[in-house]
Amino acid sequence: MTDVEARLQRLEDERAILDRLYAYAYSLDYGDRDEWIDCWTETAVLEWPHETFEGRERIGEAFDGHSHAPEAFHKHLLVEPRVRLDGDRATAQSYFSRLNDSPDGPVIRSFGRYRDVLVRDDDGAWRFQERRLDRESLLPGAPVT
Repeated sequence: MTDVEARLQRLEDERAILDRLYAYAYSLDYGDRDEWIDCWTETAVLEWPHETFEGRERIGEAFDGHSHAPEAFHKHLLVEPRVRLDGDRATAQSYFSRLNDSPDGPVIRSFGRYRDVLVRDDDGAWRFQERRLDRESLLPGAPVT
């Protein structure tokens, strides 16, 4: 592989990883279960502050237990992602905040950071192997999910 080809592959990989980070939020907020499940490897681990889910089946249960539009409007916002590639493995860190609808208008429900490990899966797609959510602040009185 030439230097230009290697640089192009790196850019394509970073773009595909960012798209996966964004797909997590869009599919969770709008209830696209198929897209959500496609974000994960078969043996992935999702760690939310209140529970850890291991494997696609359990991660699907996390999706099923979460609210989605139009029953509940919220936005999982991803900010300042930093991606580090190492062959077919990558790490990413990013800030997040979650906006919720309320009778008084939008409110910031929580914020923190994601710590991710992604791998290039057998089909060439980048998927989460690990996603750990470090919630650093939660609106007083808000439920944990």
